[in-house]
Amino acid sequence: MSTPPSGPYDGQYPPPGQYPPQDYNPYGQGFPGGGYGYAPPGRLADWPIRVGASLVDTLIMVIPSIAGVLAALIIDGDQEELGLAGGIAMIGGFLVAFGIWVWNRIIQQGRTGQSFGKKVTGLRVVDAHTGQLIGMGKNLGREVCAQIFNQLCILNLLWPLWDAKQQTWHDKVADDVVVRV
Repeated sequence: MSTPPSGPYDGQYPPPGQYPPQDYNPYGQGFPGGGYGYAPPGRLADWPIRVGASLVDTLIMVIPSIAGVLAALIIDGDQEELGLAGGIAMIGGFLVAFGIWVWNRIIQQGRTGQSFGKKVTGLRVVDAHTGQLIGMGKNLGREVCAQIFNQLCILNLLWPLWDAKQQTWHDKVADDVVVRV
């Protein structure tokens, strides 16, 4: 038979009559003394550091693409048309790059809030209202919107320069912010 926990409150937490506890803060930060004001976990990421994270993510995707093209050139030499083996090498490089994008920008960033580039630069994608991770589903929508907006208009990439929350259009659609951690 187990004994009940002993202590000043006989194992009851929070103590009777004290809810929420004095030090409770659902956002992990905010006002001293545990208020309920919103504060994202970290300060908003500046545009140059976001560009740096994006460049790192792009670099790890470009490497297999370039390798596929180089392999195609080596296999087919200076022929005018790409042969079957060269085409397979090139498509293989692009498929590996796409797989890296899915793993890095959708799965990894959805689970942890950080792609490889964001991890290197100390950034995290969080919900704009709760400060929590946005998850893989919302992150997938965010990344698809980013691809569409970036292809349609360069303003999406520049928008954080004058936006109060330093958000791109795809951040606004997903209702997230990028913060420094």
